[in-house]
Amino acid sequence: MERVNGRDWSRSLLVCGVVLLALFIVTDIVVDSGLIQTFDIGGFTAVNSLRPPSWVDTIMVIFTLYGREVVWGGLLVGLFFVGGDKGKKTALTMTLLFIILISAGFVSKGLDGRPRPYDVLEGVRLLVPREFDNSYPSGHTLIVAGGAVVAWFTLKKWLAVILTVEALLVAFSRVYVGVHYPSDIVGGVLLGASFALIICSNLRLIDKIYVKIPSSIRKMGRASLPA
Repeated sequence: MERVNGRDWSRSLLVCGVVLLALFIVTDIVVDSGLIQTFDIGGFTAVNSLRPPSWVDTIMVIFTLYGREVVWGGLLVGLFFVGGDKGKKTALTMTLLFIILISAGFVSKGLDGRPRPYDVLEGVRLLVPREFDNSYPSGHTLIVAGGAVVAWFTLKKWLAVILTVEALLVAFSRVYVGVHYPSDIVGGVLLGASFALIICSNLRLIDKIYVKIPSSIRKMGRASLPA
């Protein structure tokens, strides 16, 4: 697994993660205050009212429905079985991160209580089934954003680029299909990236956890990812 070497780098990543977490809290307060609601509605309407060819709608729906669970779940399985020790450590890192982010997102949505755009706006072009939790932050975005950050510190750069592009498309699709405001996406990025950076600031902890996994599991799928 590629590492960020040196104590200074680890401290810098930790500080960056804490700063992003603070920005997430500030963004949450601003969203709750309603100060940017006009901007949010304008941005949402601009994206949601686009009328491109129908195949674009299909692609956006695919990304919003399958870009989180299928792509990132499939990545974890692939890393575990064909990534060797490096891949397994990355899969472990992402799994721990996703558990933290799911919990943090659940708490944040419960505390914020922001309704979905289609619950308060007329004429929303809703391309997917209604969702019944709150809008801020975007749960899809916080997962893929966090995963993309971890990818830059643990995977080959070509794969990190692909995953980052995929994460951006998932985030954009959430506004496009009518289920999130732009600030929901910003909040998801901030929350996901903050915890990812905090975890990546101490990847040695992942090593310590990894060696405690039974060797029979660690020896499964010994191939390595291509360079």
